[in-house]
Amino acid sequence: MKKDKKFSGYSGFVSNDESLLITMSRNTVYVNSLITKKLLLKTKSVKNIDMVTISPDNSLIAAKSTIGEIALINAKTGEEICMDRMEKSQGELMYFTSDSSRIVDLDWNGKVMLFDCAAKTHSILDDSKILERCAYIQYDPFSNRIYRFMAERFGNSPGIVQVAIPDEKFLDKEHFKYTTAQTFTTHLPSCVPHHPSLCKEHNFWYDVRADKIIVCDKDFKEIDSFKIPPSKSVTEFFSDFWVSPNEEYLFINYGKQCDPETSNTEYDNIPSLSILYDMKTLKPIKEFTYDYVSDFTMYNDDKNYIIGTWRGTFVGEVDSTE
Repeated sequence: MKKDKKFSGYSGFVSNDESLLITMSRNTVYVNSLITKKLLLKTKSVKNIDMVTISPDNSLIAAKSTIGEIALINAKTGEEICMDRMEKSQGELMYFTSDSSRIVDLDWNGKVMLFDCAAKTHSILDDSKILERCAYIQYDPFSNRIYRFMAERFGNSPGIVQVAIPDEKFLDKEHFKYTTAQTFTTHLPSCVPHHPSLCKEHNFWYDVRADKIIVCDKDFKEIDSFKIPPSKSVTEFFSDFWVSPNEEYLFINYGKQCDPETSNTEYDNIPSLSILYDMKTLKPIKEFTYDYVSDFTMYNDDKNYIIGTWRGTFVGEVDSTE
């Protein structure tokens, strides 16, 4: 069995043409080739990097810190072009517009911001608050939608899922609008720790109360559901799940295989477990023992996977027998 390739850094982001993998550590950005599996660039950036992304033309990298500041970096030289404090708020993954000239940024309070790479300034596209709080906000690159989950109150609450479809020709406060896609009268789709998995055709979320993964259309209307497949995990609780972009595979991280009461001195030596399942049969395809899995995605038509952990990023193939 061919071993996975380990890269420095965590939470890998794949370029649009699937040739590059961008990873990060506390204050460093790494640009890796997915073709040669080699490091192309390593550069220092803002402190406490939380997220990275690369422009569609592979010329610019954006690195975002835990306090929301964004550094714009030349992807060829590693030189920092500029840094903007933005609104000094933590948030979700930002993304570049299709012409690589601007960055749309999202914060945890539901705010949507726009950074102009040429002018090196930012503006606010939306800061509305129609319910008590924003439970979650996420951009879906497959449908060019921003989803905002608005809750009626704190805790497990009813609420709505809003959708904005940004028009790059009119990216300003006047034209940026949300519409309500779905109303949830009992509780919103679970977002933490089981974040929604946005794929090419459907969206998926885990309903804790029903103990099922819910299959939705792109407006979060439920169309199907299924139980988590049985596994060899010794823990009933699982840390997180991801569905691959083409919806061929389900990846579940079960975490450390121990009782939650296990002492700290024993914890590091206990193995972890993650399993890749076939979505059609829900049968296990591969098992992994990587500690502290934080991210997962697939590329090359779901033939290759990327597993982000706190101790490095691992790239491999589903059919990896030599």
